[in-house]
Amino acid sequence: MKKTAERCCGRAVHPKEARLDETTLDAFDLSVLEISRYYWQTFAYPQAHSWLDALQTTADRFPHSGGLETGIDVLAAVQAMRSSRCSCFHFNNPRCAGCSAYLSEHERQFISILSAVRHGRMGQARTHAMLLCEGNPVDQLIARMVRLAERAPAL
Repeated sequence: MKKTAERCCGRAVHPKEARLDETTLDAFDLSVLEISRYYWQTFAYPQAHSWLDALQTTADRFPHSGGLETGIDVLAAVQAMRSSRCSCFHFNNPRCAGCSAYLSEHERQFISILSAVRHGRMGQARTHAMLLCEGNPVDQLIARMVRLAERAPAL
């Protein structure tokens, strides 16, 4: 287990979490993760108004024409997941330098769907989606991830 000193909020690292710098996520995946975290935080703590950070991060990461639409596509994927998943979703605080350096198990499943779609592995994407959504319908989530993947740079 990692030391809690790595977390500015003092929350201990969960054994299933991975350091982001030890993953194979590319810049697009990392940007989608950060934007998603702000949306998840918006739903968990509405008073934080984190959706504003999601939009600003989208504008910063995707300044090209149509960049803000990427942020809307991320929100649509988050919403599709939220409408299918029943239990609590665990994510790391995007505003905490320590927490945001880690990838939670649920975040990993979410980003793995996107990565699988980007690599054309639709069966794998569906498996990750079914695990994340606890066996509930995943067609909308997959469709949203396909749309989001269309905005990604070529692999």
